Parts: sequence; C-alpha cells; structure tokens
Amino acid sequence: MKALPEEDVELTRQRYRQRYEDHGYSPRTLGWNKDRQAIRFQSLSSLFDLKDASVLDIGCGFADLYTFLKDNDQAPADYLGIDLVPELTEEAIRRLAGEPISVRCGDFLAEDIPPVDFAFASGVFNHRFAQGDNEAFIEAVMRKAARVCRQGFAFDFLSDRVDRRLEHTFHSSPERILEIALNLSRRVVLRNDYLPFEFSIHVFLEDGFDPERAVFRKPQERSTR
Repeated sequence: MKALPEEDVELTRQRYRQRYEDHGYSPRTLGWNKDRQAIRFQSLSSLFDLKDASVLDIGCGFADLYTFLKDNDQAPADYLGIDLVPELTEEAIRRLAGEPISVRCGDFLAEDIPPVDFAFASGVFNHRFAQGDNEAFIEAVMRKAARVCRQGFAFDFLSDRVDRRLEHTFHSSPERILEIALNLSRRVVLRNDYLPFEFSIHVFLEDGFDPERAVFRKPQERSTR
C-alpha cells in the first residue's frame, strides 16, 4: 500500500473537521473523550530516551505529543508531525508557534519523510476504513516507520480482546501486530498493561546482540542530524 484510498482520506477529514467545529482545541476532537491521552503518551514514550532526539508523530493531530514530551523533560531536538486533516495541523502550528517543530498536512505513506530517530502513532489505527484494508495499512505504516527510523518506533492500537466493538472502530490482534514487529526486528516489546482495551508495540531497530553472552548490545550513539 503506497497511500490511503481517497475515499478514506476524505471521510477522515470530514470526521475530524466536524469534531473540530463542535469542540475546537480539545481531546474530544481527536476522539479521546475520557481524558486518557496522557496515559497513552506515557506508555508510548516510556521505553525510549527521547531527550534531544528527532521524533516523527504520525497522525499528530494538535501535536500534543510534543507538549507532553516537553512537559516531562523529554523534549526532542526535532519534531515532525504529519496529519491528514488541515484544520488540526493549522491549529497545531498556531498553538506551538516559536517551538522547534515542523507540522505538515499529508498522508504518511505517500509523503517523503526524512530520517528520524523515533516515530510514534496514537489513535491512527482505530477507525475502520470504508474502502481500504486496515490490516494492510497497519503493516505498511510499520514497515515504512522501520525504514525512516534510526532507533525505533511505538504505536498504539485498540485490542480485539474486548467484550464489545463499535461499528466504526477497528480492533487489532496483538498476536498479529507482534508478528509484523518481529519481522522488522528481533527486539520488540508489546505492552498490554496501561489501559484494559488497548495495547502498544515498541520496536527497537538496533537489535544487535553479543553472541557470547546472548544479550542485546546497548544502542549506539545517535547519528548526527
């Protein structure tokens, strides 16, 4: 998959445009109506050293991840956010004017993305497509993230281990996501301990190990950006 089908792009924009008109700058615009965004950000960022790194935020919305990292002494040296919805990226640019960030409107799969240390995605995989294949989309995003990242990436998913599903939501199999991740690196972590109906995958792209001791080597120093 090289890009999202145009029908799904337009439906996504319509959905968030309407929410933005209803709620303005609010987690509710992004679909987070139970004030758990910080819990997701904490889980996604918990296993990486992000201070002074370069960070890509896929489906960045209002670029709240940057604010969360800054407020928690993990401010990246470079932050690039990308989102399909122009109203959200324009709000992010206005709110974070003067910060060392770059935010663009576009499709991650179709855009030319520069190399970064780490990538994150929260909420990107939660809506069932009208035309596109959700599982193919997830795998394509994970594979592209593995190509553009130097150090690793972490993504959040709705789990299929739930009692009830909504018609418009897509729930991923933790086993299937883990399988994709293990085809990209031997060093991965699946977290299912922070919210009852969600999980995250952390993929470390530096997965070399000491063959004599059979332990992973420490990550190398980051490349000069």
